[in-house]
Amino acid sequence: MPTRTTTDAPPQLMHARRLIIASNRGPVEFQLSQDGSLKARRGAGGMVTALIEIAKSMDVTWVAVTMTEGDRVAVREMQQHGGVLPSPVRGHRMKLHYVPVQKNVYRKYYDKISNEVLWFLQHYMYDPYQSNIRQLQDAWTNGYCEANRELAEAVVEEIEREDSLPVVMLQDYHLYLVSSMIRKKHPSIIMQQFIHIPWPDIRCWHFLPSNIAQAIYSGLVGNDIIGFQTERDARNFLEGARTILDGAVVDFEEGAVWWQGHRTQARAYPISISVTEERRVVNSAPGKRAAKEIQQYLREYNIMRVDRIEPTKNILRGFQAYDLLLEEHPELHGKVAFLAFLVPSRQSLPIYRRTALEVQAIIDEINQKYGSDDWTPIQAFTGNDRARALAAMQYYDVLLVNPIIDGMNLVAKEGPVVNQRDGVLVLSRTVGAFQQLGKGSIPTSPTDVIETAQALYKALMLPEEERHAKATFVRQSVERNNLDAWLARQIRDINELLEYSVASQAKKADTVQRDASGNIVANVS
Repeated sequence: MPTRTTTDAPPQLMHARRLIIASNRGPVEFQLSQDGSLKARRGAGGMVTALIEIAKSMDVTWVAVTMTEGDRVAVREMQQHGGVLPSPVRGHRMKLHYVPVQKNVYRKYYDKISNEVLWFLQHYMYDPYQSNIRQLQDAWTNGYCEANRELAEAVVEEIEREDSLPVVMLQDYHLYLVSSMIRKKHPSIIMQQFIHIPWPDIRCWHFLPSNIAQAIYSGLVGNDIIGFQTERDARNFLEGARTILDGAVVDFEEGAVWWQGHRTQARAYPISISVTEERRVVNSAPGKRAAKEIQQYLREYNIMRVDRIEPTKNILRGFQAYDLLLEEHPELHGKVAFLAFLVPSRQSLPIYRRTALEVQAIIDEINQKYGSDDWTPIQAFTGNDRARALAAMQYYDVLLVNPIIDGMNLVAKEGPVVNQRDGVLVLSRTVGAFQQLGKGSIPTSPTDVIETAQALYKALMLPEEERHAKATFVRQSVERNNLDAWLARQIRDINELLEYSVASQAKKADTVQRDASGNIVANVS
């Protein structure tokens, strides 16, 4: 299929006039102002940016969990509008249906299962020795299952709001049980779910109690299509289905699993970025102000990284590699700057708070070890300021992206499309983006500090011609495979299912029933 350019019209669903999207976090976050009024803010991130565009051309209802006190107030207003809230996002045919999950249920569903268990297990970092089985089973039953049930009921409510059948698109690892719950009430509905994080080898799933692993797989195959970041993730899922789902038939060539009479396709849809949106932010007034601020910290050589502060991002080893670089190359002292843009994340979890303390400690240690009155080796900017991070990445000579593992990692795509200096990407072989961008990067093993230090030095010293070639390769790859293309591939596959469903219904309408003598007795339709 030809790649769409960013100027093409949004892809269209065929034979479906409305779409229901469900995710943990909604596209709009409501905050309470000091006077008690609601203030709406559009959510950030690639998922919201991509999916919200569909609402320009068709009716969309977005089902999500309440995240803030403002969201909970919005739910009360929603009940006064017949169960949905008109979206404050202009130019979109979108309604919001927020689900007020109880706080104790949400904590078990989100903190314990989604983030302490599934997040780390799917990033190959789960420690089974730290697992308390009683607490895990309680959080699963009274948290994850309950929240998924409430979300599924909200989706069913939206399905039944009108006579026409919609398409349902579910998002990510928080909603593994939802599709099968919906299908019990609406067996003919078309559903697709996209998993934004890695899907690990089947042996990782065996670390979980068997009832949980079984429920996750049997829950997901309620979908017609499951989207993954890479072909490897899709294959891992199929191998797991063959092992965990008793009686499942798996066709690896076709990329599908049949279980209990239902067919589920596993597809790879590598997510990308909105190239025009990233560049718009850089050229906006906040972007230009941030760029002016950042320029005072630049040196002859500039290394950058942009990350949420969490264990999978491997921030500590990145700084350890920089420490080794400075130790082995004293000629770089005073000439190199490391600008780190770090976003606090999930501070309710102890491991995240500990990671934040460790990151700050190594920054202080390196600055004290090598710094001088006129040179600070690491400049750390903490906070969720996307415009500042994007504006700064115009000026990197090296962008370090070294997570232990990532489903995709969009920083590896954002940086190259805004960079103005033929900056070089140092990239972990274990991130999903490596499949697309590896040839234009200097690869490294995320756990090898020595190799990462060598990669940083090589990237800094790379001849101009090679720098330009690598930067051009990565930038053009992202431009060709942008966020529009990611969404278009999914819509194309959904449309194939819709076409098949319509054709099947037409064929069924023409089928007649006959008695034992062959006489027509009734039309099936």
